[in-house]
Formats: sequence, structure tokens, C-alpha cells
Amino acid sequence: MLKKILKIVLLIVIVVGVIMGFYVHNSAPYAIIKPLRINEKLTPSDLELESESIEVSATDTIKLKGYWIKSKLATKKGIIIFVHGIGSCKEHGLGVAKLLSEQGIETIVFDGRAHGESDGEFTTYGFYEKKDISKIVDWIQAKNENINIGIWGNSLGGAIAIQALAFDNRIKFGVIESTFTEMDQVVYDYSKKMMKGIIIKPISDYALRRAGEIADFDPNQVKPILSVKKIQQPVLIAHGDADKNIDVTYGKQLYESLKSEDKELIIVEDGGHVGLAEQGGAAYTKKLMAFINKYLE
Repeated sequence: MLKKILKIVLLIVIVVGVIMGFYVHNSAPYAIIKPLRINEKLTPSDLELESESIEVSATDTIKLKGYWIKSKLATKKGIIIFVHGIGSCKEHGLGVAKLLSEQGIETIVFDGRAHGESDGEFTTYGFYEKKDISKIVDWIQAKNENINIGIWGNSLGGAIAIQALAFDNRIKFGVIESTFTEMDQVVYDYSKKMMKGIIIKPISDYALRRAGEIADFDPNQVKPILSVKKIQQPVLIAHGDADKNIDVTYGKQLYESLKSEDKELIIVEDGGHVGLAEQGGAAYTKKLMAFINKYLE
């Protein structure tokens, strides 16, 4: 009887192992690099914003779609590139664009590669996206080569913004919200959350390596914690202390490692992963705008 039970248990273990191995090799990598595409039924005109639709060629095969949001004031202080998070879209940046427009600041909101209406099958967490940002900078400077350019990114967008700042010094400053330090760590964190803690890092690391092979990039080079050590431009880092997706300790580590001597850290009390402006209230917005305006004067 005992031998029969052990055989059944062994069979179950083998079956579960085969299913898990198949998932980790064939399905999990795509969960990392192939986000759901969404488009919100919201336009700049819905928020009474003057805009122009734009299309930027990131590569011969990838075009990025977005909006150039104009200033509501007669004067134009500068322009900020807003970078959304994973599984998000350009429309989620329109609230930020409205705030900036009212301050005389223009904004580029766009769908990142593999998101929204933009081309591309896979997201690479900044490996290629930092070069996409440089193409957007090229586009801006073709319109006005003397304009001051900043960048604002949330979550994945924050990681991309960090890598873009290190890659392209034409970007004069950055606002980074709720982002991670290393790709392998954040993939493990999210995997552990999804699997209710039943996963070990070597398994998520394997899925990540496979994701890199599929999308033709090296995940080991996606390390914002190393990128910040190269950044000399002013940077503000903000993070909620109740963020359940990306722990606040990552925001603190990025701030401590940031090479720039002109840096600020805002920890939003009870702040979650998104919506820091709502959770931080007027005091948070005031600090952000004071930081931004300092470098657009």
C-alpha cells in the first residue's frame, strides 16, 4: 500500500514538474516581454488640451505614436517626455500633460514599443527603449533645437527614463516615480507575487533569459541601479512607502546610488504604486513643479 502511494506521489510530482517546466520555458517568457495592448477612449481635446498627433520612427520597422501637447500659456518654458508603465498607454499621461500645460510646459505622451498604437512585439524594459527616447529627442530638436527637454517616467517608464538619462545627455533633468533597480529582481518579485511565493529565483532567472533570447536583448544590461551611477543631470526620485508592486527600498537605493549632486527624494506616506500625485496631494505636486521649473527657467 505504501509503495502504491509513493508511486502516485512520484507520478504527481513528475507531471507537475513537466507542466511547470513547459510553462517556464514556453509561456512565462512571453508574460515578461509581451504586455497587453490597451487604448483608452480619451483624447487631449477631452481635457481641453491643444495637441498634434505625432509619429516617430524609432527604427526602420518600429514607429511610435503619440501626442505633442501644447502649452496653455503664451510662453513655452520647455518640453517633457512622459514615459508610461508596462501595459499602459499614452492616454494615461494626459493628466500629467494637463498639469504641465497649465504651467507653460509642453509634453510628449506616446505609446512605448509593444504598447498602445505603437509598433513592436516586445518590450525590453529600457534596453531598446532608451534609444527610442533619443529618437524622440531628435524629433523635438528638429522642431526647436534650443528647447529644454526633461523626462518623467512612472514604474517601467521610470526605469526607461533612468536609462535614457544615462544614455543621452541632451535630456536636462528627470522625474522618476515608483521604479526598480534591476530587471532580474523585479521579475522575481512579480513572479513571487503571482505564484503566491511558490517560486525560487533560478526559475524566474531562467524565464528571463528565455525572454531575452526571444526579444533579442540582454536582460543583464537592464540595471537602473548601474545607470544612475552615470547620471549627472538633476533627478527627482519619488516612491510610495506602501507600494506593493515595487518596494520603496528600491527607490531609496536608486537615490543613494545616483551620481548627480543635484537630486531629491520624495517618499509619499501611504503611497501606492501609481497615483502618487493624488496620494501626495498638493504638497507633492508643489515639490514636483518646483523641481521642474528650476530647470526650465
